[in-house]
Amino acid sequence: MEIVLKSHIHQHKLIEILVLTLFGVVMYVSQVIMASLPNIELVSFLIVIVARKFRFKSLVSVYVFVFLEILTYGFAQWVISYLYVWAILAIAVCLCSKIDNHIFYTIICGAFGLLFGVLCSPVSFVVGGFGYGISWIISGLWFDFLHCFGNALLTFLLYKPLTKVLEKAL
Repeated sequence: MEIVLKSHIHQHKLIEILVLTLFGVVMYVSQVIMASLPNIELVSFLIVIVARKFRFKSLVSVYVFVFLEILTYGFAQWVISYLYVWAILAIAVCLCSKIDNHIFYTIICGAFGLLFGVLCSPVSFVVGGFGYGISWIISGLWFDFLHCFGNALLTFLLYKPLTKVLEKAL
């Protein structure tokens, strides 16, 4: 009986790791597919979905996504930001994961999009100094507004149906 129980636990953990990895791959593929749209992406929404379901384990998905981005686009200044910015969103959602309200997560994703440039800016301040950091924020405002709008719209439209699908699938 004990061997069967341990086998079942190991099988469950393996499936969980595969699902978390798959989420990271889906984040990456969605980012590549939507790359021609300025800062409009599904990654933020997908992080919300996986973080609500898997809580802090969702960081596996986040870092699979970041790793695939680095493999594709190489190492540059943005990599440092990606190592913490996406994790901030995942952790914020983990802390609120008991809330099941699509408007709440629409606001979270919109706010994240709006603040994305500011959240990435510490690297710019370190790399180029105060002037470079400020210019980074100002020059990215238009993209942050688009990011906000895209995140909010996609989350508003997709949260309920994809949450139901995920619950049925898991």
